[in-house]
Amino acid sequence: MFWAASLALAVTAGAGTVVAYELCRRCVLGKDGSQWAVAREAWRQSGKQATLVGLVVVVVAALGIVTLSFVPTVGLSDVLIPLIIITLFLILLLFWCLPLVARFTNPTWRQLLNGFTLGLTRPSLTFLLAIAVVLGSVIVWFFMPAVFVVPGLILIWWCFLLERFFVARGYVQPEPDETDD
Repeated sequence: MFWAASLALAVTAGAGTVVAYELCRRCVLGKDGSQWAVAREAWRQSGKQATLVGLVVVVVAALGIVTLSFVPTVGLSDVLIPLIIITLFLILLLFWCLPLVARFTNPTWRQLLNGFTLGLTRPSLTFLLAIAVVLGSVIVWFFMPAVFVVPGLILIWWCFLLERFFVARGYVQPEPDETDD
């Protein structure tokens, strides 16, 4: 039963992250709408592609766990660089590739390529995100109930930054204000 639940979680993790991103994006933009309707539409539009990207995330995370399992035998210094690279890949997949899946319509390989390209060519944003993730992890480590708040705060902050980034680069048009009508 545990393996079935783990498999179900692994398969839906990407699509669930895309739904969470879309809900946060709507919140950041101040758009109204039923949360269920927004979630259903995001799942319908991006569910399959997000599931594929989510499975890539699961494979990279599993590789990180296997690499981490070598620490007791070979020492942390021998696996530190691979762990840092795997963590970078996870950050790029979760915080660059999945938001692109939610926001744009492209083939899956193109979404991955665009996510990695944007994440690696914008090191300041990626580094800032890494700092937020590490800080959030430390907060959760020392105060476990923060696990219910910290990931959501990081996601809302990241959605805000991405929307400004996409509009500033001309990838999307700015959302019209309700007061401009």
